[in-house]
Amino acid sequence: MLKTLNSIKSKNYLDRGLTNWHIICVMINERIRTLMRARGWKIKDLAEEIERLSPILKIHPSQLSRMLAGKRQWLMPHLELVAKSLGVQVGDLADQTVAIPIVAEISATQDCSYPYNIEENEILGYLPLPRIIAEKKDWPMAEELYGIRVKDESFSPVISKGAELIVQRKGEKREGDLVIYCDESNKMYLGRLFFHDGNLLLRSLNPITQKDIIIPRRLLSSMDRIIAQLFI
Repeated sequence: MLKTLNSIKSKNYLDRGLTNWHIICVMINERIRTLMRARGWKIKDLAEEIERLSPILKIHPSQLSRMLAGKRQWLMPHLELVAKSLGVQVGDLADQTVAIPIVAEISATQDCSYPYNIEENEILGYLPLPRIIAEKKDWPMAEELYGIRVKDESFSPVISKGAELIVQRKGEKREGDLVIYCDESNKMYLGRLFFHDGNLLLRSLNPITQKDIIIPRRLLSSMDRIIAQLFI
């Protein structure tokens, strides 16, 4: 797995006199190995994919092995080929996080529009999701995710003011999940999902600020599932 900068320090990389560039190289090598493991690739598999993309500028498996072991410095053309082979950008190899856009602030007491399509200038910020989580096999693709921020205490005590939630568009839902639902007027609701007499029950997190809602079961597929809460 990709190590964070703190975990690299805890293994005394800095105490051995390594520079920041050496630390970045360690992170790049760990990231490449993570992406290789996710594909079930050995070094020879990566070398073959590189050769397929660029028969002229190929990298021998033994050379690739030395680079990944930190015994030989990466050349930028080689690093670009490795990134392309693994389906990422070069900059992604040294980046420890995936940026999830925050598209709305939500409250149980104020209307909030559902984010169907969000323009760049409408994004409120980004949630830094660690790659070691974002690239787990049981996690959805980053492109399926968006973030919302809780505006006030209207979902308390379950969710506090300022909490930031990572939401998966559609996806599988189970009874008891926290979900986002958008009604016909484009108002966004947040609640806990239950199945109720052939319908869906969106149970309020705070009965004082919002009532429970009964929803036709056919709308289950249109709901978005909250998969993580970033605590403040």
